[in-house]
Amino acid sequence: MSNNRNANVGRQWSAIARRIAAVTALGGVALLGFAAPAAAHVHVDSAEQLTKGGYGLVRLIVPTESDDASTVGLTLTVPEGVDLTSVRTLPIPGWTATVEREQSGDGERVSRVRWQATDPANGLKAAEFGVFTLSAGPWPEDVDSVPLPTEQNYSDGSVVSWNEVAINAGIEPEHPAPVVTLAAGGAHGDGHGGTTDSASTEGSHAAAADSDSTAWLWRTIAVVALVLSLGATIAVIALVRRGHVAKP
Repeated sequence: MSNNRNANVGRQWSAIARRIAAVTALGGVALLGFAAPAAAHVHVDSAEQLTKGGYGLVRLIVPTESDDASTVGLTLTVPEGVDLTSVRTLPIPGWTATVEREQSGDGERVSRVRWQATDPANGLKAAEFGVFTLSAGPWPEDVDSVPLPTEQNYSDGSVVSWNEVAINAGIEPEHPAPVVTLAAGGAHGDGHGGTTDSASTEGSHAAAADSDSTAWLWRTIAVVALVLSLGATIAVIALVRRGHVAKP
């Protein structure tokens, strides 16, 4: 009877230990997800910072988030009040680019830029990303940033709209619009290239490096925490099995 009782108790404690292990693993996975940088969406490369009233390059980083479809189209909308008169796109093999204009006052402004894969086979597949580059200006002189609502088209017909603007700087919306950050000062360019001075460029590169370092630190902490948690759970299971093994 004693042996049976010990065996039953041992099985109960083993079941509890397995539940603890499962909860710990799920918690570790959640921590890893929290620690991963929130950059798995269409966003502007922060290494390129433009000046107010100037011209320069905008690089859109576009990852494919779908596991079953490819990114085959991208449409960037220029907000009202942002009168870009010059936009040129960098050619992408297997893709076409179209710059749309509309009347604005006595002249014209760029309203949209569309990229389209010439064939679905040229689309960005799962786990891939693309860089869509344009040279544009002049950028507004009276704002610090410009959101660029963007629609991402997939080969299965679905569309993801990246058009939400953060109200609280500490909380990122689910589908944030790419944002161009504008720096004060600097000489204006001729519309054919960037106008960011060396200090601004170095600062933006430093900011990007700091962001990458922070993301790396959080990922490292998450991995260490997960390993320690799993190690502790394994130790608990081992102790439970030793303490409740049936005696002859």
